Amino acid sequence: MATLTQLPSAAAQSKAPSPSNVGTMCLLAGISIAFVSYPSAFSEGPEAMAAIAARFVGIGFLLSVFFDAMQGIRNLYRVDLLCIFAIYGLTLLEFLFPQEVFTDMTTPEETSLSISIVLVGMFFLSIGRHLVPPKPIKSKFLTLADISNDSIFKIVVFSGFFGFLYMLMNVEFSIFKMIDAMMGARFTQPWGRGRLGGINTLIIELKMLTYIVPPLTAVAWTRIKKFSISQFMIINLICALVFFDAIAGGSRNIYIAHISTLLMAYLIVRPKNTMINTIVPIMLTVWISGFISYHMLEFRTMGMRTYLDNKIYATDQVRDSFAADYNLASIGWVASQMPDPYPFLGWEVVTWSLIKPIPRAFLPGKPEGLSVSIEEIAGATGWTIAVTYLGEAYMSFGMLGVVGVSLFLGALAAWWNRMVVVGQSDYALVVYALGFFAAGITMRSMFWLTTAMLPVIALIVFRKYGGLK
Repeated sequence: MATLTQLPSAAAQSKAPSPSNVGTMCLLAGISIAFVSYPSAFSEGPEAMAAIAARFVGIGFLLSVFFDAMQGIRNLYRVDLLCIFAIYGLTLLEFLFPQEVFTDMTTPEETSLSISIVLVGMFFLSIGRHLVPPKPIKSKFLTLADISNDSIFKIVVFSGFFGFLYMLMNVEFSIFKMIDAMMGARFTQPWGRGRLGGINTLIIELKMLTYIVPPLTAVAWTRIKKFSISQFMIINLICALVFFDAIAGGSRNIYIAHISTLLMAYLIVRPKNTMINTIVPIMLTVWISGFISYHMLEFRTMGMRTYLDNKIYATDQVRDSFAADYNLASIGWVASQMPDPYPFLGWEVVTWSLIKPIPRAFLPGKPEGLSVSIEEIAGATGWTIAVTYLGEAYMSFGMLGVVGVSLFLGALAAWWNRMVVVGQSDYALVVYALGFFAAGITMRSMFWLTTAMLPVIALIVFRKYGGLK
């Protein structure tokens, strides 16, 4: 069976996966053409403006991926590539399809501002990934020896038990009651937490351990013959429960994070990439993710049980066109209100991003949130909205904040890519794969960056100080 082109061994030893200059130029060209083209549809309304931007950026992105792939299929296993695709998916992708309702949600002026923010952010995110040389990482802290199959099994069981512990405690440790509660309407589950976390709610933060499960499960798949049947089944059952929790909860960003780390870990720990073990899993994952994400949007408010029992999926109550959260509208709502009547929040946004994962029990003076919420600025009453990291960066210092944060995140992604070099253990590659979770969820909100790094830190601590063999 033919093996897909890979980086030469010598080059891989001295160079980490990195974007090609030609690929970046194609992406920047697509963004630039979109920037000068979308205003021409101003009189046609928000949907037409967004559609033009989506097409040109999409073409530029596809061309950039093509030229990056010319350096070898493994050169596509990069965090920066996920970041760009994620922010495109969160803001523009849906406008490749008809979105008539979008025109009633916002104004051409707000849409123009939000598209400009997105394009500027993607432009500098693309540039930022070239600020860090693609040299192998030399940190001893991130150079991790491999572990045995028994240790993988123990970590998965440990992470699964403590990750779901706070949920089990509220259903008398009945897995069946827990699954039944997962299928209920959003925010009706018995394990809801209080507004402010104290020492008794620290156990809830252990939920982050479940993010370790999918990539380790992928490693188990590649070592299937080396696990006992019982161990392999338990690992997969715990992983299935992690995915079911994300899907039933309607949390698409969490589901995508799980599937991304699962897929990436599976691909990068394989010694060789063939057409079957690379392209087929990718295409299958894309199709499944699109199907599941579509239905998650439909039942996340009413709950999976109502959606399935009443067969709503087979009625005209579901949409006939793909759509996400219309984050482009949310960004416009917030950005149009700043700096007048709401002043930019400055370093308050950055500070909150850094201290968010610190339990209030350890930081009693921790603020409850931003001095003014995103919903208050946008005028959203009784419901929550997301503006992606771009909208949050704009809230801090305007367009200058968008440029600065995008450059930083692009450089951070390039720095993380340096872990993928020949000689890294499977365990180290799993740690790298978890970086995809952190990157993906940060694109949705930079307030989650430090929190999303906790599973990565947990895996490192397990290996360095857990006595694993």
